[in-house]
Amino acid sequence: MNVVADADSNKQGFSRNRSMHTLDHIFKYVACICGILILLILAAVAIFLLFRATPLIFADRNQLSSVYADFTGGKSHNFLSYVIPLIFGTVLMSALALCFAFFVAIGIALFISHYAPKKIVPFLSSVVDLLAAIPSVIYGLWGGLVLVPAMYPFWDWISRFLSWIPLFAGPVANPSRCAATVSLVLAVMILPIITSMARDIFQQAPRLQQEGALALGATKWEMIKLAVLPFAKSGIVSASMLGLGRALGETMAVLMILSPGFTFGINIFKASQNQTIAANIAAQYPEANGLGVSALIGTGLVLFVISFVVNFVARKIAVNTSANRLNIFAKFKKFVKSIKSKKLNQVSSSVSSVSSDLVSSSSTSPVIDFDKFSPTRSSIALRKRKDFLMHVLIFLSFIVAIIPLASLLLTTIVHGVKRFNIDFLTHNMTYVVGGNATGTGGYGGILHAIIGTLEITLGAMVISIPIGLMCAVYLIEYAHGKRIARVINLMVDVMSGIPSIVAGLFAFSMFAILLGPGTINGFEGSVALSILMIPTVVKSAQEMLKIVPNDLREASLALGVTKQRTITKVVLRTALPGIVSGCILAVARVIGETAPLLMASGFIASTNFNLFEGQMTTLPVYVYQEYSKLSANCPVNAPDSCVTTIPMERAWSAALALIVIVLLLNIIGRVVARVFSVKAK
Repeated sequence: MNVVADADSNKQGFSRNRSMHTLDHIFKYVACICGILILLILAAVAIFLLFRATPLIFADRNQLSSVYADFTGGKSHNFLSYVIPLIFGTVLMSALALCFAFFVAIGIALFISHYAPKKIVPFLSSVVDLLAAIPSVIYGLWGGLVLVPAMYPFWDWISRFLSWIPLFAGPVANPSRCAATVSLVLAVMILPIITSMARDIFQQAPRLQQEGALALGATKWEMIKLAVLPFAKSGIVSASMLGLGRALGETMAVLMILSPGFTFGINIFKASQNQTIAANIAAQYPEANGLGVSALIGTGLVLFVISFVVNFVARKIAVNTSANRLNIFAKFKKFVKSIKSKKLNQVSSSVSSVSSDLVSSSSTSPVIDFDKFSPTRSSIALRKRKDFLMHVLIFLSFIVAIIPLASLLLTTIVHGVKRFNIDFLTHNMTYVVGGNATGTGGYGGILHAIIGTLEITLGAMVISIPIGLMCAVYLIEYAHGKRIARVINLMVDVMSGIPSIVAGLFAFSMFAILLGPGTINGFEGSVALSILMIPTVVKSAQEMLKIVPNDLREASLALGVTKQRTITKVVLRTALPGIVSGCILAVARVIGETAPLLMASGFIASTNFNLFEGQMTTLPVYVYQEYSKLSANCPVNAPDSCVTTIPMERAWSAALALIVIVLLLNIIGRVVARVFSVKAK
């Protein structure tokens, strides 16, 4: 009996081990598939866009000419003459934005990393990261209603003094819905992106080199110039390219501010001259059909290629930075050695001169003027003045950046609180006509937009979190630095720079091909947002998995636990708080997106609870729709309760609600990461 029992138990143990190993292999293959899926998604974006744009190749030339003429007011009649002015406008405004933002961002990053008091550095870093999460539709609202009227006197003043430069020639548009204003808003938007990455790089500069420069008598600015900036040179270029990529794909801010045109004009103060690819797609899409939609998707494919190249180059520079960075300490040694050699030569020549004088005249006493080898008071004072000047400029760059960002937040709060009440939060736009009050006495609300935002975002989470998490598991636990892992990592970084309008075009094209033209629903919007959300989930999960101590993995494996159970029961459980934090930040990243949802999910006045059927409204789309109304119609005999400015009031209140949600999500995510995450040794 005992022998039979032992045999049965051995069979059960063997069967259990076999099933566990089978599960282990399945888990590994699923993780591998999710990693490769990143590459497939990028390929699918290009393929679906290309497929939807192919009618442009086979369509009748006369029909296409009519489409392009309708889009441009008769200024273009083929694809090249249509898209090239859009590329020119996109590059012009993005390049100007980068010029506006670059030096200010570097100044802020240096202020945080080297000048600000240590106690407030974490707070300043968090503020910069939070500002990067403000939705673009709110930048557009602020730019269109606050900055456009405010900038005319300043642009006019610049034009009067610099009109001899074609870029600044007048007359200045009033209101200033021109490329200069758009570029300024784009600069404010990309400022936190460049600052955040440059700050991280500056903080990684080797402490030994910095202390060595100070020990050699360098001032703080000289130390930064000699030890920090050369170290961070490649990283600064990469940060700039990422900021440029963000500006290239911006849609809503440009759409809400710029008065568009289809020319190659370089006068940035004139209106109706330029347009960007992304803003043109969003503007023309609602009225387009048939070949018009294909033409817009074709321009979207061009934007995807441009953004892909820019982000690929930026990430390639960032990846190669550590490998190709020069040894700063070696440069220090060479620099110091050259100084010593130069001064020894000077001393030797001086001694030789004195010796010859002694030979010629024995009455002269040998006196060597060592003072000329030491820094003079005037040179020290000049260096100190230069150091003080750079200190002031770096501090001023921080103040200059705070002004527009503080203005945006304060303006949204001041204008938003007027209609921000329980009635606004608990009603939708059903039965709202013009500026009249509804039967309940309200003026409409955002209930349907809140529900739509929650449903679409939840759908995006269901898609992106499992894929992103399993991709991170594959990269950290299985790939171990293989070539495929390096390629996936690079593509994840590139994917994080895909313009949101391209994600919307992809979802729209995919559903039109699979389910038929005209398919619009909330789930389509979830697919678009998941494209934008996956890279954030992957990168945040990777960082959390990296800092889980290897001792925990080795201890689990030494006990005979399979790889799959070690990952799920030990590694993921240890990194769970940080992963949750990363997912929350990813939600905050996409919850404010507008452009992809305009074409993927649409807009309705009523509340739709079905994610898979019918159009849905989200908060960012609601803000844009109310902004586009400008004012409500109130007849002459209308009652006093009719409010002509109610659309703008609703737009500001919805923007306030959106900012509160985004900032709360960011704060919660950072608190969770700080309090509960495993600490790296």
